[in-house]
Amino acid sequence: MTVSALNFKPFERGAMRGFLDLRYHGLTIKGCRLMESNNGLWVALPQKEIEQDGSRKWIDQLYLAAPEMEHVRKLAIADLEAQGHIQTNGSQKDHGARSNRQQQNEDLSEYYNPPTDGDSDDIPF
Repeated sequence: MTVSALNFKPFERGAMRGFLDLRYHGLTIKGCRLMESNNGLWVALPQKEIEQDGSRKWIDQLYLAAPEMEHVRKLAIADLEAQGHIQTNGSQKDHGARSNRQQQNEDLSEYYNPPTDGDSDDIPF
């Protein structure tokens, strides 16, 4: 499986570190966010604001099961690091990180697949 981080735009406000699109199984997921907390870096999938029971709430537009989201997170962060957008070695704190957060000194090199010369075999058409 290939996950690529596309169109990264740095944007630092609170826990947010930037916006990006994810290429996942041949599908482009637009409007993802790179977030950072005491537990490390993580990828937030797109959300939509709705009104429910008289109050405004944010709901996820897409949901992945925890093991799949963890795998996508590792691949996306490894790709962002390989592209030079972020630096992760030793910069993250570890406070019993939740499963979809990056662990301190986590080696993500096995998750990065260098780009091909343009002839991609994973194009579904």
